[in-house]
Amino acid sequence: MKDRVRKRCKASFTNMTLLLLIMLSSYIQAQEQEISISEALELSYANNEKIKQYNERVQQKVYNDKAAKGNFLPSLNLLGGYTYLNENIQVNTSQISTSLDDLGGKYGAAFVAAYGEQIGLSGLSTESAYSTLVSVLGQFPPYPNMEIDNRQFPTAALTATQPLFTGGKIIAAKRYAKAELRSADIELKQVKDEIANELIERYLNVVLLQQVVKTRQEVYDAMLKHKEQAERSVQLEILPKHVLLRAQVAVADAQKDLNNDLNKEELATMALRTTMNLADTIPFKVMDSISYKELYLDFNELLTTAYAKQPVLGLIDQKEEMAKQALALEKSKFMPNIAAFGTYNMFRDELPVVPPQFMVGVQAQINLFNGFKDINQLKSSKHLEKEVKNAKDYAFKQIHLLVQSNYVTARNQQKLYNSLTATVELAKENLRINTRRFEEGLGKSIDVIDASLLYKQSKIEQLVALNGYYQAIANLYTAIGEPEKIIPFINK
Repeated sequence: MKDRVRKRCKASFTNMTLLLLIMLSSYIQAQEQEISISEALELSYANNEKIKQYNERVQQKVYNDKAAKGNFLPSLNLLGGYTYLNENIQVNTSQISTSLDDLGGKYGAAFVAAYGEQIGLSGLSTESAYSTLVSVLGQFPPYPNMEIDNRQFPTAALTATQPLFTGGKIIAAKRYAKAELRSADIELKQVKDEIANELIERYLNVVLLQQVVKTRQEVYDAMLKHKEQAERSVQLEILPKHVLLRAQVAVADAQKDLNNDLNKEELATMALRTTMNLADTIPFKVMDSISYKELYLDFNELLTTAYAKQPVLGLIDQKEEMAKQALALEKSKFMPNIAAFGTYNMFRDELPVVPPQFMVGVQAQINLFNGFKDINQLKSSKHLEKEVKNAKDYAFKQIHLLVQSNYVTARNQQKLYNSLTATVELAKENLRINTRRFEEGLGKSIDVIDASLLYKQSKIEQLVALNGYYQAIANLYTAIGEPEKIIPFINK
């Protein structure tokens, strides 16, 4: 009985523990976790499908590069088969009858020389015997075809080939594969830079809209309070009724602006979630605000960094290398191909014509004419090389323009933000004074409304300028190939 009670208590305790764990897990999942911009970027790098796609492309090129190394090594092939003939192989003796007569004359002359005394031909010379036998054999009817009595036989051979000289083809192919691998690495970096720039832009937009919503909420709350004060003043017949109507319109406008920006914030959060590839069931929030930090920007230093690290220029460098190796491949077609080979024949005794067991040698091959195809391909490769060179010159100018435009934009946004700082402070003080004057019966309702709208407008303009400042810097750092450089300035 005690054991049963003990088991029931133990089971109840286990069930309660599981229930508590489930409730705790649900509570933890329901909590919004603040994600810094650096954490958001790591999530994007880890989860984004486009980055995964280009990672796979890099792995492809890694194995292509390894495959290109195999061209330097010998190839070893095993050739095997089975052959069946519907009839025996025949040797056409009519085409070798002269050779057979000559062979018979030589053997007959040799026989006479060796055994002439025994058969009574001791006085016959070897030359006479040979000519007589050849003449007699030539008068015989044609020899019948000789048959080889074997209509089925297996074949097997082990063949090794080692390239000795290919006119630079193998080296060019290896360098081409290496350039493709570097291009894949650079493309992966370019995609990461694009994702980083997109992440930073969307993260800053969410922070901006949070601040805008906060400002809208402050204005809306202030308008509600002002409307209540206007209602009391109208009830006490201190102010005419149209003042209350104006306050109600101001509240409606403030609520409309607040709702619009709440919708924009929701859409911006959805876009940010997409970039991070975060499931809808995982709640998160971004930093509540970003403070202004003045950054020193040296244009010449930025331009030098861009020329060294901009992925577009890196890709063109690799395209230039590939065009160079493609030209080398076309030139190699005008050079001989030399290779050493060796063959080991198996089942040689089963074959109608017995080959040697081992064969080794060197072969050379060169094309003499193929309809001018190689010459035209060579000319095409030369033009490709010039095309890439022109593309590189154009890219340098475009990168210079991109860095310069983003640099100027960042400086302008910085000046705009600094100029709006004083405007916001004055608008805030103006709102405080007009609100106080209205509460004391010395000011007008319209002055409070106008002051509130002025403060809202200047505050939002300042927030937009701050966002534009960091967006321009993010674009500038992306243009020079270092998009993550802005992260330490944005993080708290």
